[in-house]
Amino acid sequence: MAETANAPVVDPVKMPKMKISSSALAKMNAWAIAGATFFGFCAIFVAIAGFTRGKWIFSFPIFTAILGVNATSFVSTALLVALFSVLFGVFGIITINKITDAETTKKTWACIAKTFLAFAIVYAVDMVGIIIYSLMSIGRKHYDQGPLWLSSFLPTVILFGGALGMHFIARAIAHGKTGLLRVMSIIAVCIAGVALILVFIQSMVSFYGKGSSKSSYEDLLDDYSSLFDLLN
Repeated sequence: MAETANAPVVDPVKMPKMKISSSALAKMNAWAIAGATFFGFCAIFVAIAGFTRGKWIFSFPIFTAILGVNATSFVSTALLVALFSVLFGVFGIITINKITDAETTKKTWACIAKTFLAFAIVYAVDMVGIIIYSLMSIGRKHYDQGPLWLSSFLPTVILFGGALGMHFIARAIAHGKTGLLRVMSIIAVCIAGVALILVFIQSMVSFYGKGSSKSSYEDLLDDYSSLFDLLN
C-alpha cells in the first residue's frame, strides 16, 4: 500500500477541551486571590523570623497540617507556602478579566469573609488563652515569659490582624465593591512575589551564611580531622 505524503505515522491524540463554567471560574478566582494574599502575608513573616536564627519563631501550622509532615520535614514550609501563594496569585490575575458572573463572585467573597472571620475569632481566643496562661505562670520560678510573648502571642496578633483585614476586604467586595477585585489581584501577586524573594534569600542565608548550620557542621568536621591528625 502506498504511503501518503506528509501523513503522520501515528494518529494525533485528541485531548478533550476542559470547559469551566463562569460560576466555577468566579469561585476559583476569588479563593485564589484570597489564598495568595493571606498565605503570602504569612510567608513574609515566616521569612523575617528565619533571619533571627531562632530568636523569634513564626510558625504556620495550618499549612503543615494540609501538606503533611512528610512534605514539610525536608522542605521549608515557608518556601512551600510562598510557592503556592505565587501560583494562586498568578492564577487570580490571569483569570480576573474572565469573570462574568457577578452574583457568584459576591457570594463567594461573602463566604471568604465568613471564613476569615472564623480564623480571626480562633486567633482571638488563642490570644486570650496566652494571656491567661501568662498570668497563671506569674511567680513561677525559672520560667521565662519572653518566648511566650515573642514567639506565641506576637505571631497570633499578626495572624489575627491579617485574618481580620481579609474579612473586611472580602466583606466589602461581597457588598458590591467589585472594583477592589483588580486591585486585590495585583496586591496578591505583589505580596506573593515579595514572600518568595524573602523566603529564597532567607533560605540561602541559612544554608551558606556565616554561622549557618552547614558551616557549623563543616567546622565540627574540621575539628575532628585536626584531632585525628594530632593523635596520629
